[in-house]
Amino acid sequence: MKISVLGAGPWGLAIADLLVNKGYSVTVWEFDENICKTLQTERKISSKLPGYKIPEEIRITNDILEAVADSEIVINAVPTQFIRSYFDKIRDIDFTDKIVVNVSKGMEVASGKDIRELFISEFDTITDDNFVIVAGPSFAIEVALNKTPTAVVAASKNIEAANFVRDVFSNEYFRVYSNDDVIGVEIGGSVKNILAIAAGVIDGYGLGNNTKAAMLTRGLAEMIRFGTEMGAKRETFSGLSGIGDMILTCNSSLSRNWQVGSRIAKGEKVPDIIRNMNMVAEGVETCRVVNRIAAEKNVCMPIVSMVYKVLFSGADPKASITELMTREKKVED
Repeated sequence: MKISVLGAGPWGLAIADLLVNKGYSVTVWEFDENICKTLQTERKISSKLPGYKIPEEIRITNDILEAVADSEIVINAVPTQFIRSYFDKIRDIDFTDKIVVNVSKGMEVASGKDIRELFISEFDTITDDNFVIVAGPSFAIEVALNKTPTAVVAASKNIEAANFVRDVFSNEYFRVYSNDDVIGVEIGGSVKNILAIAAGVIDGYGLGNNTKAAMLTRGLAEMIRFGTEMGAKRETFSGLSGIGDMILTCNSSLSRNWQVGSRIAKGEKVPDIIRNMNMVAEGVETCRVVNRIAAEKNVCMPIVSMVYKVLFSGADPKASITELMTREKKVED
């Protein structure tokens, strides 16, 4: 089977490594020609996956048509806000007999669309029958370098497609479950990144376990509230792409979104943090979209709102926490 991975970042390479080790023919597309040449010759990205060597069996190319044209599975690993940038290059590809798998997380700021909506609205031959999302608690470096036991979920409105991807991706250290709630899986993977920024703020201030537990619990309530309003199944958020991914991302300094919150608590300015990061923190831009949609749909999300104000309105994080704690009292939901 021929598989292409669009995006040579840490997660794209981790997935490529997983698949080539299963015997598939894997080609990775890197959009930057100079970076592509470096990856082809040096076979590493030390700044993002320190200690990892790209197997020689993984082909790396700057030609996206070469990567996609004869692939049976096309995997998007490009960060959400940049996905649309390559659409015109593959506009004439017929995806009818291909499975499109997304492994990025978030929602597009410009349109407010999740990634499934983005692909389906732009390509006539990408539909709910051949679109799958893979998400769950998984850091790229642990999958690529350490190959530690990891569990994720493959979701599609076409459960047969989800099951197919589940079987292709699964091995002795990477266990994949399947379900048909693609909306819930996408929203869980998006909102947890916003909550991870809040978690980083809490840890950056050293506020302790009580505060973190309260934020995680009430953050999950916001995730469920938002997700069910968008058409997701409530039970999905009790699974790997919901609470599972939230536990991982909110409790580790490996999380880019956690790092943003921690650095904010230490007094750094948001534009400086974003400019100096060597990887994309999806939660920052996703927060714009979720906060906007929540306001439009009258979904109560006070933690997300607080993160938005800190990120984009210059709100003081400590004052925002006090504001959350002293809101009008209510029954737990």
